[in-house]
Amino acid sequence: MSWQFYEVKEQIKIDKLYTLFKMHFEKGYHFLGEMHDFWECMYVLDGSMCISADDRVHNLSKGEIIVLKPFELHKFNVEDPSGVTLLIFSFSLCGAICSNLQSAYHLDKRTRSIIRDFLEYIELEMEKRTENNKDEYYWNILPQFQTDDIFLQTITLFICRIILSFSSGTSTLAKYKTYETELFKRALIIMNENIAEQLSVNELADRLNISVSSLKRLFDKYAGMSVHKYFLTLKIKTATLFLKSGMSVNEVSESLGFSSQGYFSATYKRETGNNPSRI
Repeated sequence: MSWQFYEVKEQIKIDKLYTLFKMHFEKGYHFLGEMHDFWECMYVLDGSMCISADDRVHNLSKGEIIVLKPFELHKFNVEDPSGVTLLIFSFSLCGAICSNLQSAYHLDKRTRSIIRDFLEYIELEMEKRTENNKDEYYWNILPQFQTDDIFLQTITLFICRIILSFSSGTSTLAKYKTYETELFKRALIIMNENIAEQLSVNELADRLNISVSSLKRLFDKYAGMSVHKYFLTLKIKTATLFLKSGMSVNEVSESLGFSSQGYFSATYKRETGNNPSRI
């Protein structure tokens, strides 16, 4: 008997987990910003927050999620009187689905149901371990389960289900747009267009037709760091991508406007903790 088979084309693959935690942040909390070389999802379980990721800004409320791609610089702040409770998970990711995941989403009933099952599974497994943190608003569990391969694979399967679910037709959230957010976006465009230059704070302010003090307030609000620090972070991000593509340390140094290879190497190691020759 000849059997008909149906080929499954893998759309998503996760082989590393970095973080998995739930945490509550009170009103007035400001996360100052970070970027990393893996993917991250931040899902709002309760409350609301404002998050910026590179040049996009979103207001996220209960039942909404943002996907942060590798090397996307992100920060958030909380102004909701009740604060915000987040489920955050980060992972390595490859597959055809990656190009569709650079957004924020309002999750439908189906995807929210998967997340409820996900949380229930985690909490049931945590109950089996007396040493786990019982705080309703905070848990960080991967260290406790780092040798439990069945648990880790189950977590990975849940994350795959969540991503596959919201990537297939779930409504994306519009970016939060104001005069300030559009000004911030223009500033980042200018920075990226002049990534090989020594762009000063005064020059950037002039190009945006605003005062230096206004520019500094803009970056403090949406980037969580100074203008100079953000521009350097962009250079380091670009340098990492260049190095991973096969460019030499000297080529990267010259292409990004560093005064010497030695200065670039020292700066890169200071900012990342890694020697650029080993990337």
